[in-house]
Amino acid sequence: MTPRPPAVVAESVVHGAALVVPPDGTDPREAWFDHRTRLGRGHKYLPPACQYLLAASRTALAASGQETERYAPERRGALVGTNSAVAALHAGFLETVRREGADALSPMSVPYFSVNLVTARLSTEHVLKGFNLTVTSPRVAGLEALHLAGRELAAGRSSVVLAGAAEASDPRPGDAEPEAGAALLVLRPGGGPVPASGAVLRTVLRFLPPRALAAAEGRALAEGSVRKALEALRATGPDPCEVELLADPSPVGDTVARVLRAWCADRAPVTTERSGARAGALAPVVRLAERPLPTGGGARLVVVASREGNVALASTHTPNSSTERFTC
Repeated sequence: MTPRPPAVVAESVVHGAALVVPPDGTDPREAWFDHRTRLGRGHKYLPPACQYLLAASRTALAASGQETERYAPERRGALVGTNSAVAALHAGFLETVRREGADALSPMSVPYFSVNLVTARLSTEHVLKGFNLTVTSPRVAGLEALHLAGRELAAGRSSVVLAGAAEASDPRPGDAEPEAGAALLVLRPGGGPVPASGAVLRTVLRFLPPRALAAAEGRALAEGSVRKALEALRATGPDPCEVELLADPSPVGDTVARVLRAWCADRAPVTTERSGARAGALAPVVRLAERPLPTGGGARLVVVASREGNVALASTHTPNSSTERFTC
């Protein structure tokens, strides 16, 4: 494992956010979302993940004061992370072909064999002509979408981006916990004004090759990479007063947990989710948006580590004294 380059922090400003997730205690595999109530006519045949995403986009844009309408369609973008948005759809296709043949496939659902069309439908709905991109890195895809959105905004390729995660329950999650729903943020370039109910978002991505962790040198380099990412966030914003780690049980998760606890020893307690892997990338984005942000100038830090080696760090804070939530 060779030394990693300095961590790149992507910063953006949250102007609105929304969650569309099952109520507490509801199994995501059960019926919990009514597209007719949330979306109206014309959305019946969309995949569930696409329905969740569209519902979240409407609420997030309303919370932002319809921020996209301030800019030309060519200055609006969309970035969505997912691991299982079309997993159930693919399983259904396979079963239909095996049982009845390809001619029995529905022409209304077949186009969504491509997961990219979930984000494309979001772009069609809100006339987002700048770009639309879907990322699928295991476990971290949602935070990766936020990170890439920040990079695109900083590069001047867009003025506003809808970014987040959308999942549909995976029918074959293995030992992982299925996820369903959507979490979406309306983002503007970092360094700009922060609305009273908004927040500053900063993200960093890293990769720790799992095989390298078998050797002492590899473990040392991996730990150093995570520390550099944490220090990069610290150099560009306030120290965290809330820290949460969502980690798959694996050497990668263990490495990140060890570094995070040592780094946070004199800063904030670390809440760790060790209940098992998730079959999606939704939970980290939900964690960033679901509760009021810390008051008193501190930041909320969410760290995600997958068994495949993907690591993402995201920090949110508000420079405002208001305790108003920025989510709906």
